[in-house]
Amino acid sequence: MKKKWLMYVGAGIGILCLFTLTGKERPTLTVQSSQHVSLISDVDVAKTPSETVRRPLIEQLRIELSHFSEPMPDMTKWLQTRVWPYDSKNELLSVIQTDLDQDGVSNEWVTVLVEDIRDEQTGVVQERKSYGVIIDFEDSQYILQYLNFSSANNGRTKVMTIDDLTGDNKPEVVWVSINSGAHTTFSEYTVSSWVGRKLETYVGTAVIASESKAEIRDKKLQLSGGLIGSVGAGPWQQEFTETYAVVENTLKRTERSYVQSPTPYHRLINGMWAESHGYREQALRDYSEAIKMKAASYQDYAFIFEGEWVQGGINSDKEAEFDRTIKRYSLLRKELLTEVNRGVDQRNACVSAKKKAGFDKAWLTYLNAPAGYANPHWEEGTICSDIALLEQ
Repeated sequence: MKKKWLMYVGAGIGILCLFTLTGKERPTLTVQSSQHVSLISDVDVAKTPSETVRRPLIEQLRIELSHFSEPMPDMTKWLQTRVWPYDSKNELLSVIQTDLDQDGVSNEWVTVLVEDIRDEQTGVVQERKSYGVIIDFEDSQYILQYLNFSSANNGRTKVMTIDDLTGDNKPEVVWVSINSGAHTTFSEYTVSSWVGRKLETYVGTAVIASESKAEIRDKKLQLSGGLIGSVGAGPWQQEFTETYAVVENTLKRTERSYVQSPTPYHRLINGMWAESHGYREQALRDYSEAIKMKAASYQDYAFIFEGEWVQGGINSDKEAEFDRTIKRYSLLRKELLTEVNRGVDQRNACVSAKKKAGFDKAWLTYLNAPAGYANPHWEEGTICSDIALLEQ
């Protein structure tokens, strides 16, 4: 049996106790004096489950912090030495010292900690959990609050920024977790506040595929990207920018705008998202533009015609009918929004708009012709629906 050593260092009393663990013993680690509990082992020795004597990371940190009554000189260094036995990758910590409660003293520390979750029988790492952690020192006492992130992110979480998103002149913590699929990486954003020495996280998350940019502008979170890498998502995708704000204790999307709209179809979609988020004048402009604009070519796109995926530029007759249908539907959406702006209820406005635009069920074949699951899908009963409610 390989040996493992457990060392207790009692601060200020100069006592060193060193003894061996046979693997049959499972002692409880007891902090006898203020600050240091260290588990020492030979890194070359494979550990069996019975040899692994360790409290969960967050529990262990809280116990150790409770023995401090004075601020420690280097929180980053202290945390790093405590976390390394829990992290098989030994990643360096990024710890931000800041003033979250705006009391004039930077006595809060913000970081992300990672813990290996091992199989109880084999000791093999099954997943890596990540925690958004805030440590606060006040009235001679440390406290630790944390946010548990989804295991699907496999420990890939970090602090994006610390900034005011609520307008109360106190900063929020913006966390981002990374989840990689077979073809696409998704970034998921969460926002927390520090209130009364407690970590409070707002309802809702902001998720974007293939992120190209993330920033805080005018107290709002702006994310750019959106392209899904799988072939099935289709070639009609365009990069967009989404804006999120904290509204009524919820992180809500308030805007989505596309980087470019090279065809009437893209201009229509842009207008529908503008309408969905309450930008009605912008939506009316987009619908008007879609009605009159002409696509230079559909060669770079693809369609589903008669159940088959057809490359653009091959079937000119069907593509021309698709173009006409998009223009007619853009007119319908323009008339619908105009009626709603006049105070007409949604149902009657829909009836009127269909009549003015000459709606025909045959439109559905062409509205749903753009190939790829990332496009909205219409049915007869959803012609007047908000795009956010359509299947995509």
